[in-house]
Amino acid sequence: MSELPADIVLRVDRLRTHFELGSRVAKSVDDVSFDVRRGETVAVVGESGSGKSVTSLSIMRLLAPPGRIVEGEILYRTSDGRILDIATLSQKDMRRIRGREIAMIFQEPMTSLNPLYTVGDQIIEMIRLHEPLSKLEARKRARQMLELVEIPAAERRLDEYPHQMSGGMRQRAMIALALSCNPKLLIADEPTTALDVTIQAQILDLLRRLQAEIGMSILFITHNLGVVADIAHDVVVMYAGRVVEQTSSERLFEHQKHPYSRGLLACIPDASRDRGPSGERLRLNPIPGNVPSVMALPKGCSFAPRCPLRIARCEEDPPLLVAEPHHLSRCWRHDDL
Repeated sequence: MSELPADIVLRVDRLRTHFELGSRVAKSVDDVSFDVRRGETVAVVGESGSGKSVTSLSIMRLLAPPGRIVEGEILYRTSDGRILDIATLSQKDMRRIRGREIAMIFQEPMTSLNPLYTVGDQIIEMIRLHEPLSKLEARKRARQMLELVEIPAAERRLDEYPHQMSGGMRQRAMIALALSCNPKLLIADEPTTALDVTIQAQILDLLRRLQAEIGMSILFITHNLGVVADIAHDVVVMYAGRVVEQTSSERLFEHQKHPYSRGLLACIPDASRDRGPSGERLRLNPIPGNVPSVMALPKGCSFAPRCPLRIARCEEDPPLLVAEPHHLSRCWRHDDL
């Protein structure tokens, strides 16, 4: 097992997660590495099909067959200082980690919360699973968690079912459930995708405030680079199962070193940029084409068929190169960007 510096809570090292379908293999996560430091947020960014969610499910060991981790380490520093390789833990040991040490907010709370149980019952169950509290004590903690995430009339809301809440309220309830046992690491998988921009901003503000108060680390999964600048310290850009760019949030927005990252940023609407000289609206700048299937990747650079900067050398598969100090890029032309 590798060493883990004192300030790192989670280290994903050369992770490979495959889905084996007969003789065919889908390399959904292919040689992915990154660190999450104590009290900081790492954003994993990319389009649908880039491998973001499979990476998070691998960390939580929630992969459904035929998915499995075939290589790599997922090192986690527990609350009592032990270093565990999550990739090799038994499901029994993982059940002690999930919720207590590492918690997850799923993309759609309406399908993640059980519609047959009240929100309070679900939070109480999580608390009593990991802590020796009576039902009354656990209910008091559950009410405090709803108050923490700013749900009004928390005592009454405990006895409501998920369908009785709005989308933003359900997302807050999911956050309360995830934080009910004070985890060191929170994985948020597209937590604002189904919400309108006003509620989205409120959820991001809530996560920032809770992080400052509790001191937890966050792994934030998103396809929207627009929210990354507000919440992330470091950014991992994924494409077709691989990391294509990795650096700090500030550096990524100032100077992209991969054409895919540049394309993602160009997709963000900008009123000053997306108008002509006479004030007329210009079309947005989508990236042409689609993310390739991980079961039928193109030769060489996976992004080459969609890349405006492709050259003959792109038929060779580029490694993850050091473009600048603390800035990695999987592009042969990173010096030209």
